[in-house]
Amino acid sequence: MPQFKKKNNSRRLTAAKTFTPMSISERTISSYLKKHQIVIASIFLALYSLHLALTYKQDIPRGYIVKGAVYYAAYPVQRLLIGTKSAVAGAWSHYVYLIGTAEENDELKKNISALRSENNRLREEINLSRRLKDLLEYRDAAKFDTTGANILSYNANDWSRTVLINKGKDDGIRKDLAVITPAGVVGRVIETGGKTGSVLLNTDSRSNIDVYVQRTRVKGVAEGNGNGGMALKYIRLDDDVMVGDMLLTSGISGIFPKGLPVGEIVRIEKGKDNFFIYIEARPAVDFKTLEDVLVVTESGFFYKE
Repeated sequence: MPQFKKKNNSRRLTAAKTFTPMSISERTISSYLKKHQIVIASIFLALYSLHLALTYKQDIPRGYIVKGAVYYAAYPVQRLLIGTKSAVAGAWSHYVYLIGTAEENDELKKNISALRSENNRLREEINLSRRLKDLLEYRDAAKFDTTGANILSYNANDWSRTVLINKGKDDGIRKDLAVITPAGVVGRVIETGGKTGSVLLNTDSRSNIDVYVQRTRVKGVAEGNGNGGMALKYIRLDDDVMVGDMLLTSGISGIFPKGLPVGEIVRIEKGKDNFFIYIEARPAVDFKTLEDVLVVTESGFFYKE
């Protein structure tokens, strides 16, 4: 028994001496692995991920990570370039749009101008048609022959009140023919040329027209005052006249047919001689807007039947 024990002990010592270095190394490695297993696992995972990134896997291209890193690094620059491109494109588009808008605006202005001109032309035609219609209706209703004429120019100064018409000797116009409108007396022809005639207005200081007061039949003479108005002469203090009375041609002179409006009394004052009264009258015709007239082509009042 003692020998057996001794023998066994020697075997154990021999086994211990034989396996001790290997046992220490294994324990050290095992301890190291247990201690750094997280780090090691992380390294393996990183390497595996890099392997997956650098090889084709499920149609994922090689170098994906590198490309992604470059993309994210270049993203701000790309955004800046895209923003600049968009701004330039937007500015160019805006510029082109403004050019187009300017051209369209110019075209619209031309159209508007053309429409305004056409509108003015049509208005003038309407006004002309209206005036001519009034003249024709008056001419047809009148008991004397007339011919139409247009006023070419005005002559108004301190000494003269005349107009030039587009009818003269070639049209049968002669001196001392009456010139009228549907509103009333304009004046009389004082001079003629081949194609034109000069008309003395009834507001000229050289104009004298025999008239009567329509309301009371009182007779007088309407003289031009040279200032756009007339004065009614030879009305006595006891004659029945008042402001607002109309003055009509008496027909005595043989120039103007009887009964044509000449003016309206607008002012009455006592005369300086205590015998006649001073009367101012406003012309029946508005010379500021006068454009067309009728010339009475006969004198002596040979009225049409």
